[in-house]
Amino acid sequence: MQFSRRVALLALGLRLAAQDHVGQPVPKYVTGDECLFCHRVKVADSWQQNPHARTIHPKDDEDAATKEFPAEATYILGAHAPFRGLKENGYGKFDLLSTDRKTWDAEAFALRCAGCHATAVDPKTHTFSTSSLDCYTCHGVAPQEHPNDTSLVWFSSKHSRDPKQIVSICGQCHLRGAMSRSSGLPYPNNFVAGDDLFHDFQVDFAKADDSRLNPGDRHIYRNARDVVVNGGAVTCLDCHRVHGDSTRKHRLVLTSEICLNCHFSEGPKRNVRKYAVHSAVCEY
Repeated sequence: MQFSRRVALLALGLRLAAQDHVGQPVPKYVTGDECLFCHRVKVADSWQQNPHARTIHPKDDEDAATKEFPAEATYILGAHAPFRGLKENGYGKFDLLSTDRKTWDAEAFALRCAGCHATAVDPKTHTFSTSSLDCYTCHGVAPQEHPNDTSLVWFSSKHSRDPKQIVSICGQCHLRGAMSRSSGLPYPNNFVAGDDLFHDFQVDFAKADDSRLNPGDRHIYRNARDVVVNGGAVTCLDCHRVHGDSTRKHRLVLTSEICLNCHFSEGPKRNVRKYAVHSAVCEY
């Protein structure tokens, strides 16, 4: 490694170790449209179908699952069923349709949903910059010089792979049931990739052993606990290809205790435990 690059990586490491955006204004960042202009191969061609890009999406009247929503519902909350209806209510705001599809709530989306379904939520107003998840959500603030040094961007193949910070990035949305200490909301207070999520986001790792939790959420809690509490090195990226929306890599893993979150100890691996998801925050 060249000396100049070593210095740059050291400086980046020191900056990330110290960064903390809790309660601060949302930093300036490169938008997804700008990212996809250059990353139009292997990302742009499939991104619009990726669940991360469809956490909020325009209502399709041909979609049998959503066509019965009232006409005011122009957007849909959720990449998978159960879906919720949304209608715009000013910049960075949505009204949320009740589960019985009869009334609209002007505050529920901002106080419960925005942090995991939208990008760059303002800590004070709870308005968002982009509906659904933009590149910034996982890759953070991409410096101007990153085309010449991709190691400056989180999750790039050349960036350092600190397990706790990888779990922080994924856990900001996937550790469901946690809460921000500073805001009291069920999503992080202005988390930016490179921050220590667990400085402000209160996670009850005892849920990792809660048999009532669905297998998927329990698996996430166990993996996060192994990294954050026990110093483990295996993270989400070892098995999940986010851009490709694939878990193919996990099928190559030898049988271990963590497999039993979803699979049975005996019988074909294609037989998995019932995946029933329930969330008080999401009301399903």
